[in-house]
Amino acid sequence: CLNIKNFVRFQLSTSVSALMMIALTTFWNIPSPLNPMQILWINIIMDGPPAQSLGVEPIDSSLANSPPRPPKKQVVDRYMLIRVCLSAAVIISGTLWVYKNEMVDGQVTARDTTMTFTCFIFFDMFNALSCRSLTKSVLQINIFGNTTFLFAISASILSLFGLIYVPFLQTIFQTEALAFNDILTLICLSSTVLIVDECFKLFLRAIACVDDNKSNSEDAKSLIP
Repeated sequence: CLNIKNFVRFQLSTSVSALMMIALTTFWNIPSPLNPMQILWINIIMDGPPAQSLGVEPIDSSLANSPPRPPKKQVVDRYMLIRVCLSAAVIISGTLWVYKNEMVDGQVTARDTTMTFTCFIFFDMFNALSCRSLTKSVLQINIFGNTTFLFAISASILSLFGLIYVPFLQTIFQTEALAFNDILTLICLSSTVLIVDECFKLFLRAIACVDDNKSNSEDAKSLIP
């Protein structure tokens, strides 16, 4: 069930981000930040393999000590919706900021769409990393425990570099080569989606700790005659 929730959270946050970004640019009457080929590539190649690899994430051994999941508990609960909205808000804000910052003359160039496209992909990869666990930090999980995930992320990043550095693919996807500083800047910016989710996980762990303390206190009181 946890792997299903990880899969659903990643797919929802990515889909909401892409749809809202297109909807907002349409509402504001500005050119779309992504061309049709780039959108198709994101939907088919960039989202599919990472999402599917989350479904084979190794089961956390600590689950054996957890109480059974209530049968009526929904897969998409309040906390998941909050996280989806938070992640989507960060992705949309960061990607549109890059787009606006690049489109200084009001005309959409290959560099504008390449920076925006690359930024969105990097956001997607960091978002997938944060979705590997619902509550544990990325520093607490075994980074190499899911080789399928590592392969999917590596393949996605390599394919992205192919699109922006291989000449004939540049023609098809209307991209252009980016400098190392551009890539580094986009990586730093897109990592914010991971940082925000790490903060939310810390909040969830704090709530769980408070609930456990209350439960233990009530159990202790019940033993007092």
